[in-house]
Amino acid sequence: MAVKFVRNSLSIEAFLQSEAISRAMVSEAEEVRAAAEAAAPKRARVLAEACWVEDVTATVKTRRNGTSRRAAGRVINDAPHAVSVEFGHFTKTGRRVPAQRTLGMLAGSRRARKGRA
Repeated sequence: MAVKFVRNSLSIEAFLQSEAISRAMVSEAEEVRAAAEAAAPKRARVLAEACWVEDVTATVKTRRNGTSRRAAGRVINDAPHAVSVEFGHFTKTGRRVPAQRTLGMLAGSRRARKGRA
């Protein structure tokens, strides 16, 4: 007897937006937030204390040129100088200050982060 798999797109999308998946994504984001706080420059601790997590629904492009909505957790740092520290900047005298990439190094999946230093 042959078994045929029939994909139910509505059920898959409902699962990806469910409360259980949302909690799991926020939990992962909390781990990333904790790692970002630990990796943040230590001078005034303002960057570390400005990290927080929010529960969001992300729209993701699919392989077949469509979109899918799913639960996600977003790590945010709203310190006034977070962008300058993350991406680097120039001082008033023109000296370049390199990027720290505190959140950038933690972005992506665990598998993708394994090879990064």
